[in-house]
Amino acid sequence: MKALLPATLLILAAACRSTAPACGAAAPPDPRVELPGDPGVEDDLETLDAHSSGAGASQSLEFVLRNKSAAKLEFAFALEWFDAAGARIAGSARAWTPMSLDAGASCAVQVAWPTPDASSWRLRAVRPGTNTLTQGVSR
Repeated sequence: MKALLPATLLILAAACRSTAPACGAAAPPDPRVELPGDPGVEDDLETLDAHSSGAGASQSLEFVLRNKSAAKLEFAFALEWFDAAGARIAGSARAWTPMSLDAGASCAVQVAWPTPDASSWRLRAVRPGTNTLTQGVSR
């Protein structure tokens, strides 16, 4: 028994120092939390010719996203949707799309309308690798 005690203590000590992530599913994003954006990235982007197309379940938002900067821009973007009262629509902006645009380049974007209650949107953009699901400001 005495011989097992040091080995047991060594195993317990190693387990306490483990840096492995906790098991289990992550908590769902809080819809009251504003998506973080990176002003350095967002200032270099411009949306042009924004309009909706389709109707009902097939309605979508279409726009052109342009890199206004003089350098290539690598980023991920999402749209944050709001209803007519200005309330954030739950879960509508958690799909981040990676993109790369050369200096002055533009790209046509089409995004499905999340719900008939959506009446406005805001583009959010961050640098690649940013942990966006756990950041934000409560509203």
